[in-house]
Amino acid sequence: MIDVDVLVAGYGPVGAVLAALLGRRGVSTMVVDPEAAPCALPRAAVLDAEALRVLVGLPEVADLDRWAVGVRHSRFLAPDHRLLLSLSPTESGFGVPAAALIDQPALETALRSGVAGLPDVAVRLGRSVAALDPADDHVRVGLDDGTTVRARWVVGCDGASSTVRRLAELPFHGQTYAMPWLVVDAETDEAEVEPSTSMVLDPRRPLVTMSSPGRRRWEWMLHPDEDPAKMSTAESVRRLVAEWTPPEAIRIRRVAVFTFHARQATRWRRDRILLAGDAAHLMPPFAAQGLASGIRDAQSLGWRLADVLRGLADDGLLDGYERERRPHVAEMIRVSLAVGRVLQTRNRAGSAVLRSLIRAVAAVPGLPAGAARQSRPRPALPKGTAGDLPGAGRMLPNPLVSTAAGPVRLDGRLGSGWAVIGVGCDPTAVADADALAWIAARDAVTLTTDQPNPGRPESGSIDDAAGALGRGPTLLVVRPDRFLLGAVPPPLRGRDLDRAVRSLGGQ
Repeated sequence: MIDVDVLVAGYGPVGAVLAALLGRRGVSTMVVDPEAAPCALPRAAVLDAEALRVLVGLPEVADLDRWAVGVRHSRFLAPDHRLLLSLSPTESGFGVPAAALIDQPALETALRSGVAGLPDVAVRLGRSVAALDPADDHVRVGLDDGTTVRARWVVGCDGASSTVRRLAELPFHGQTYAMPWLVVDAETDEAEVEPSTSMVLDPRRPLVTMSSPGRRRWEWMLHPDEDPAKMSTAESVRRLVAEWTPPEAIRIRRVAVFTFHARQATRWRRDRILLAGDAAHLMPPFAAQGLASGIRDAQSLGWRLADVLRGLADDGLLDGYERERRPHVAEMIRVSLAVGRVLQTRNRAGSAVLRSLIRAVAAVPGLPAGAARQSRPRPALPKGTAGDLPGAGRMLPNPLVSTAAGPVRLDGRLGSGWAVIGVGCDPTAVADADALAWIAARDAVTLTTDQPNPGRPESGSIDDAAGALGRGPTLLVVRPDRFLLGAVPPPLRGRDLDRAVRSLGGQ
């Protein structure tokens, strides 16, 4: 029998991110997946800044240019392809583009390369979960080759048809929408292309198209009387593509037809079995939040598992995972459905009115820039889920800071675990004995924007010249997922930190 702390079922991008996060924290992890290699075809196309920030902190994934390119424009186009409105994503504040077009096969290759270098992570490809037998302190997992694994925790990252979810008897409620869409991914020799996404508001055939150097994607809504198989033929694809570019100028990588879903598991946890990504929820593609939501799941769950396994918290902390993530997923599903209703309208009069409204927005000075800022998901946790300390649930920015070694992004100084940043004060000098013990137990990084106390050299000094971290004296207690446990004035008290962590599990 094999013993591990965590067994991750599914080695898609969400499972790979979770494995990397756990492996970096020294958690004994096994990943199993029935496929011998990642899917070589593109699927997810866009990620937002929060997901990108998680990814670039992982081994072998930091070079964003290998697998992504920042979006320069998000456009609304008329049926004749004329521009109605262009939104240019603003600076994210997280050290990464506000949004990026990704090459998912390249991303998965980089993720797996990084996981391969983590000694605490074992990967078994061509194997899948066949049975789950929960006990009080572990789950006995039977693999399809007869191997038995004793795991303290099991996480199903095994997609929409999750075996883990089925074996854990967690219902998957929601709705499937029958309207099919045709997706065509292609390679081109176009090198001088500004990365962009476009929604074509054409009631005859709604369309989303994406362009970046060397890659194009089109997503056409099919009519109820059209045969998806016939619309997927080379002849039909050439006819549709010809409205945008000469068909001979592209090389087709994938042609697929999909319908979309809005579903969530009724619970994301049953005892020692948890769900993440598409195993926990499915959403329409129109807000480009499907994969991003799965990456957020992995980030939210990974540090909790690591802290529970290290004895820093009881397993009630894991209940906070769903408390924080479910409301955000529900919001993203609502937004995706709303965008889909707008995009998919085939009412000519309604579409004309919508186009007129969009032209009006484009004509108001400053309004498109404001719309671009408001279109991003809020970098904060749902109200009431992040604890009771001041500032709890805000996402820490990632500014450039000056250090003795030169300018770096703040994330580069924070490590992969907890951190305490003293803005205008030295955290090690203003913490009581219980807080110092709390910091030491978590190997938390301590930083100060002041010169550190010579008698307490533990804190590193950073210069936040732009004031991105706010004014002091303030102590920013940073969770491993870069959300704040709190932003509190000195002194830092251990009892407040303990109470705040317990509250994350709903206690």
